[in-house]
Amino acid sequence: MHRAPTQEIFMTDEKYSKIVEAIKNSRRFVVVSHVNPEGDAVGSLLGMYLGLKGMGKEVVPYLEDQLPPLYDFLPGSKDIVHTLEGVKDIDCTIAVDCGQADRLGDNFSSFKGKGVFLNIDHHVTNDNYGDVNLVVPEASAAGEIVYDVLKAAGAEITKGIAINLYTAIHTDTGSFRYSCSTPEAFRKAGELVRAGADPWDISVKVYENYPAARFKLLGATLSTLEFTDDNKIAIVHVTLESIKSFDGTKDMTDGFVNYARAIEGVEVGVLFREVKKGEYKASLRSKGRIDVSGVAGLFNGGGHAHAAGFSIKGNLLEVKAKVVAELEKALKEQSSPSPYPLPVGERREKL
Repeated sequence: MHRAPTQEIFMTDEKYSKIVEAIKNSRRFVVVSHVNPEGDAVGSLLGMYLGLKGMGKEVVPYLEDQLPPLYDFLPGSKDIVHTLEGVKDIDCTIAVDCGQADRLGDNFSSFKGKGVFLNIDHHVTNDNYGDVNLVVPEASAAGEIVYDVLKAAGAEITKGIAINLYTAIHTDTGSFRYSCSTPEAFRKAGELVRAGADPWDISVKVYENYPAARFKLLGATLSTLEFTDDNKIAIVHVTLESIKSFDGTKDMTDGFVNYARAIEGVEVGVLFREVKKGEYKASLRSKGRIDVSGVAGLFNGGGHAHAAGFSIKGNLLEVKAKVVAELEKALKEQSSPSPYPLPVGERREKL
């Protein structure tokens, strides 16, 4: 779906104008994104942070979880804080790339004095938790919307902002391989390259800079591969013991589910990552035949049509049986092929 140029959006869309008005009328900000942050979350947060700073605002960039080392190269990353203790007199809080308020983290939820709460996102399952909600499901990444907002607010798109927002779009489109790679996504990516983002440098740092432990953990995870009887669903799992045995971290499992989806004949790939004894994070990735966000919703999760996730309690056998049963039901009910020949994207989100 083609959208109008940024200035036209601002002029005609009340939500954009309310967001821009709140930004212009505020002095002190907190910018936040979801727990288990990935490329779009971090890039959007830092792009907004640098944009607001460039406008003369006072800004606190906050993440509940530690930043994955993969994104240490992003301009402004060293400014991110992980506590809001002592932060006060906030006029405006901006959440980016987060569909549900509880995914901003428990500590953030208890933070008082958020001021005007702006919710900027592209997840179709967003629960509209902000005072103003700008949710654009057709956007390839939250970074796209942040770009629109900053342009509409009159911010200069510096090289640092460009690197962050290009990274956001680049990762959430799967390096522009997925069907969310719209003409708008390419146009904005091109403008960000003109502003200083280096596609080769960013690509190498994001995709060719993994520690050896990640590949050892991947090998162990792929050894758990199993299929349903019709081979339409492929399942892998990773345990806390496995992560510990390779001196790994939970963020190293980012993208593992896509190996299950990539198998010929498979319609849905599933990854179960153990969070603690008796609890798992389930990540679902569809090739397009079914909307996995609907299945995730049954377990109080969310996401996109082709990339979704949720938390689930129980032992591994129990949770696999429950989730696979719902996926098989969805495969029978949603028999029509998706209009998208490729998945909307792994979105590299640890859902």
